[in-house]
Order: sequence, then C-alpha cells, then structure tokens
Amino acid sequence: MLVSKLKVESITLMFLALCIFLSFYFTFLSFQMIDDTFKKQLVVLAASSLITGVVIFACLTIYVGIKKTLSHVEDQLIEGEE
Repeated sequence: MLVSKLKVESITLMFLALCIFLSFYFTFLSFQMIDDTFKKQLVVLAASSLITGVVIFACLTIYVGIKKTLSHVEDQLIEGEE
C-alpha cells in the first residue's frame, strides 16, 4: 500500500508541486500561442492551477497546525494522568 507508507504531508506537497509546475507550464504555453482564444484559456488554466496549489498549501498548513496542537494536548493529558 503506497498511501499507507507515505505521510499525508508528502502526498499534499507532491500535489502542490504538480499544481505549481502546471501553472508555469500553462503560462509558458500561453506565450507560445498565436490565437487569443487559446491564449486566454491557457491563462485561465494557469490561474486555476495556481489557486488550487495555494488552497492545497493552506489546507496543509491548517492540518499540520491542528495535528501539532492535538499532539501537544495529548502529551499534557498523558503527563496529567501520571
């Protein structure tokens, strides 16, 4: 099982890197296009990819913050029981 061996953070960062790469790639392709219709569509794809990457990064940041907070509270509960 590949998913169980990789941490959620690693998978999320791979998707983030892919979104940023696609954003740059679509932007590069939009500079190469001659037709304005395709150029606009590629710019929209690039912007959508970048926004998706930012949303994934924000979700990862919130997830890691909650995970650290809960582990800190769990450690305090364990110390309190002793």
